[in-house]
Amino acid sequence: MPPVVRASPFPDVVVVTTNPPALPQPDPMPAPTQPHAPGSAGVAQDLVARLSRPDLFAGGVTPQKVEELKGSFKQLAEQGGASVPAIREFLDRFQDIDFDAVGAGKQVGYPSLRIGLLNVLGQIGEPEAAELSLQTLQKTGDPLEIALLAKGLEKQLPPEQFREAALTAASEALAQAASGKWDGRSVTPLFEVLQKYGDQSVVNVLEQSAGKWNYYSTLALAGLPDGAGIPTLVRLAQDPAITGVGNGDFALRPLAQAAMQFPEARTALMDQAKLNQIPDRAWPAVATSLAGTYIQYGNQLFGSTAPPVVWSNDQINQRVALIDQMLGVTTSPAGAQALQNARAQVVAKLPRQ
Repeated sequence: MPPVVRASPFPDVVVVTTNPPALPQPDPMPAPTQPHAPGSAGVAQDLVARLSRPDLFAGGVTPQKVEELKGSFKQLAEQGGASVPAIREFLDRFQDIDFDAVGAGKQVGYPSLRIGLLNVLGQIGEPEAAELSLQTLQKTGDPLEIALLAKGLEKQLPPEQFREAALTAASEALAQAASGKWDGRSVTPLFEVLQKYGDQSVVNVLEQSAGKWNYYSTLALAGLPDGAGIPTLVRLAQDPAITGVGNGDFALRPLAQAAMQFPEARTALMDQAKLNQIPDRAWPAVATSLAGTYIQYGNQLFGSTAPPVVWSNDQINQRVALIDQMLGVTTSPAGAQALQNARAQVVAKLPRQ
């Protein structure tokens, strides 16, 4: 099977590489054409050339080919800063080989060649590698690349040297996706970046995206550092246009998740219950969150994005107290039943006397 060349992360750049016809049997990956000193640019160029061969997967994916690929990435990282020019040259072509499309991604460890090369840059960890990572972050519009580059730079540079670039890249990519000019790639990494590195400056971006991406936007608002997104999340939870969508919980559930952490979220949730503004169909999700069962993005790149749940006696008692307060103000039978169920779940976690 010939390689699948992915669309460039730049929507206005046309990838000119075409799929060559499949060969009956691919030749083995060639060894470097001439000996080089360890850590030399020549070794790196040979390795990148081998990784980006047009007939890379002609004849299919074999265990031998997978091991050769993994070995080439490993050797490329071992060249250190000498690999950077060769990696830069490939990245500047705005081309890619999609490993996932031919069934090799999980075996190789990377979904595509570009992602593998960006990971190598992070492993190198030298100033020239960090510089190329930052430059690529400022150019790419691919969500996964943006997130992985930011994550890699976190280990190499102080936050102030890459944070603004990461937020700008994520915000611009999200705006492009919202405009309808999108190819179906997951936008989850963009919300992770905005939540991880964001502050008050990204609140408007997240609020504007709530109508299209629901939980992704509201979970990011709930998880912004220092509660920067809570006032906006409260406003969304009070908006009938928002609570009228789906189960009505995509702002209320993240608000309930934040209620143990932020008094403003707790007060707003109580007010909504008192005013009977929590839809009956939303109560199970709200009560489940109060009981400590949280939702978050799937396949997180930065680890858990939900607030931690601590089952100490003190925390358990605080949860029970909050649920009791909610029971005291709600007039909804559906709400009362959901809260009673949640209370029983939390109380069951107390150590038996």
